[in-house]
Amino acid sequence: MKNLLGFLFAFVLCYSSDAQTHKLAFNLVKGKDYLQTTSAVMSINQTVSGQAMNINMTVNGKVKYNVVSIENDVYNMDVSYTGLSMKMEMPGGGMSFDSEKKDTTDIMSTILSKMKNKPFQVKMTRTGKILEVKNVGTLFDNILNGFPNISQEQKEQIKSQINQSYGDKAFKGNMEMLSAIFPDKAVAKGETWNISTQLEAGMPFLVNSIYKLNDVTATQYVISGDAKMSSTAKDKEVIQNGFPMMMDMNGTYTSTINVDKATGWVASASFNQQIKGSAQVKKSEQLPDGLNIPMEIKSTTTITGN
Repeated sequence: MKNLLGFLFAFVLCYSSDAQTHKLAFNLVKGKDYLQTTSAVMSINQTVSGQAMNINMTVNGKVKYNVVSIENDVYNMDVSYTGLSMKMEMPGGGMSFDSEKKDTTDIMSTILSKMKNKPFQVKMTRTGKILEVKNVGTLFDNILNGFPNISQEQKEQIKSQINQSYGDKAFKGNMEMLSAIFPDKAVAKGETWNISTQLEAGMPFLVNSIYKLNDVTATQYVISGDAKMSSTAKDKEVIQNGFPMMMDMNGTYTSTINVDKATGWVASASFNQQIKGSAQVKKSEQLPDGLNIPMEIKSTTTITGN
């Protein structure tokens, strides 16, 4: 009888532990810096006029978030890049840019260097929703104005390319993929919740994610994500490499995220993305018949933070 009671007590204790709910949210401290290091490896496989044209890219970035103030559960932060690099391999050659490169003839590396330690502003809720990103465009304008030998047309083209990856909308969507992962209520281990995110980096996507609290350790929450991605502007033109085109892409996005229990900050994360579809280039003087480009994009991203 004593053994039976002991077993029942242990069972109830174990069940109660598993059923315990946890309020997942940011708990950042005013005046403190929070850091993120990101590395993304991407392959773009596409067919252009019957010819395979594959591109491999590696993008690395280091970002610092300083909590300036906290108002009504909204974090006002100064955000700045502390390091940026990009490497591309494609048919016929490759190129690389690095904010640490000391070569004034390398315009893109010089621009990345000038982007370092130039703060812009972000407002974020405790559940990670990004309410506002501002002054990224002003940052780019000030940087490009420091290149008097570049024509205005070239400046606009460079700004457009940078904005697609690092502009206000791009930063908002990319940050929310990592920050807006928390439910609006307390959840137990094994419980799931849904979150939708709009991405604007290059190709507009709607990302519908199902997150799950997989585990709770002494110091971390372990969260997994399974998402479906779909183009939101199939009939809207976007500019890619100077050509107006319409994108019809769909795919999947999986993630494993380890969150610090004390702060809510991401300690480490990994993401895998696979997208398939096509790009329809409009008719023009250069392409009188237009062009349909089937493509597949795969990427793996790892993130560490403290």
